[in-house]
Amino acid sequence: RIECDMIFGPAYKGITLAAAVAMRMAELGYDLPFAYNRKEVKDHGEGGVIVGKKFQDREKIAIIEDVITAGTAIRAVLPLLKSQADVDITALIISVDRMEKGKGELSAVQEVKNDFGIDVYSIVTIEDIIDAIKNGVIPGMEYLDKMLEYRKNYGV
Repeated sequence: RIECDMIFGPAYKGITLAAAVAMRMAELGYDLPFAYNRKEVKDHGEGGVIVGKKFQDREKIAIIEDVITAGTAIRAVLPLLKSQADVDITALIISVDRMEKGKGELSAVQEVKNDFGIDVYSIVTIEDIIDAIKNGVIPGMEYLDKMLEYRKNYGV
């Protein structure tokens, strides 16, 4: 129940996620358009850096992305969105919260909330995945020790 007027998918992985969400929402009877950015500005045809629905002032946008590592991508995309119109970013939806440190001791997810006031929603966390492996719900026991070591070194 995230309040939004449209979905934005940052290039590249966010593009297919935004398209898939918009398609599924349409199947459920919701008109939820989407847009995405190009990595480089196009000077012919439609032109510009944004493809899809054009932004309007006061529009509520939910960004959808695969993961957050250090939060670099979200920090780059926010000024781009704000340069298009005076939009309100209501949420960042990620597939996996890796629960990694951002630029400091907080997680990248916590930094997005603190720095930009944007709520971050994840489908699963790394802890969910670790628990699922430990409980035999999904395969991957051979990776478990490396995952735990990674969490110890880079996690919060």
